Amino acid sequence: MKQLKLNLNKGKRGGRREGSGRKRLHSPGVAHRSRARVSHRFALHINFKYRRQIKNKASLRLLKRAILNARSHGLRIIHFSMQSNHVHLIVESACNAILTKGMRSLTVTMAKGLNDGKVQLERYHLHVLRTLKETRNAVFYVCFNKQKHENKKFSIIDDYSSYPGTALIRQFTRRSRMCLKIGSREKWIGDRVRSFFLRKALTDST
Repeated sequence: MKQLKLNLNKGKRGGRREGSGRKRLHSPGVAHRSRARVSHRFALHINFKYRRQIKNKASLRLLKRAILNARSHGLRIIHFSMQSNHVHLIVESACNAILTKGMRSLTVTMAKGLNDGKVQLERYHLHVLRTLKETRNAVFYVCFNKQKHENKKFSIIDDYSSYPGTALIRQFTRRSRMCLKIGSREKWIGDRVRSFFLRKALTDST
């Protein structure tokens, strides 16, 4: 009689069998690989999704509190935009360690405040803005994200972003410290811009 091989991985997750392991979500998501190396020279475009609707005043207050917590770890939040189930950020970070601590603080604060179990859908998506063109495009994309989702041709006031929506870019970005209106009487005070491409993108409206 030929001895049968014992399959130690049978019925266990992550074995050698074809198709084994935890299946991906319906969305391709963000792979669990090492993050791109970041530095103070380049700004970052970050976005992350949730399993539920978050576009309301309570979530906006929660996001601003989460941003303050992230700032305490050295992460610089320049712009943000909250949509129905996701958030966009333009940030600066001196190194990956600061980025990790700041984003962990921000996402944990949001998750605890929403208090709805595992509410974040996947890892946050990170894109390093290495050229002037993609930096300018990213700033416009975040500030005018409401137009994209509502198929609007002209800018409209978005109470859920760091941009008022009616003034031209040059009218509010020439100051190094940006105080922008949100909602009724609330103010958003952005961090002082350091990276060269982001500073040039904000001061150059052409």
